[in-house]
Amino acid sequence: MAAIPNKRTVSQAIRSARRALKLAIKEINQTAAELAKKGAYERAEASMTKGRELKSFSEEIAAIERKWKQVSGSGKSQDNVTGDASLPAWQYYAPILRSLVVLGGKASLSELEAEFLRQTEPLLRVGDHSYMTGGRERWQVMIRRARKHMVKEGWISARSSKLWEITSAGRQVADKKGE
Repeated sequence: MAAIPNKRTVSQAIRSARRALKLAIKEINQTAAELAKKGAYERAEASMTKGRELKSFSEEIAAIERKWKQVSGSGKSQDNVTGDASLPAWQYYAPILRSLVVLGGKASLSELEAEFLRQTEPLLRVGDHSYMTGGRERWQVMIRRARKHMVKEGWISARSSKLWEITSAGRQVADKKGE
């Protein structure tokens, strides 16, 4: 694919527009709440209407951003239909949890990666083995990225960033996915 001039600039401009709109929506909602609290219901309703319009516009900008990623080659393309795609992030969660169960409930990142790879090697796709910035394969980066979500879900303990420890909720998820 030919290089797109100013690709980064366009991407940054779209992201900047989305951030600015998000801030504008937040501020207009706060204004509407303050007006309603003061009893100025007509002005509050006008602010809420404008807020809904901005929200709709923000969704249009998000659609433009998705289209830009597709056109510029930085998003999912038709090439991913061929099987060279990589696993989506959510498909990493259960194998990570099962790996932790096999490892006795606790493991360092390197131990977890070794067990994860042993279990999932046949399931990984070509894209999962592609190298990303930092010199790691995609599957390794995805494990690191999964941690935050898994802690938020309560499947992994947040006590130590160096040690991955499964919770009882995580064990239940691992058991369900392993059936």
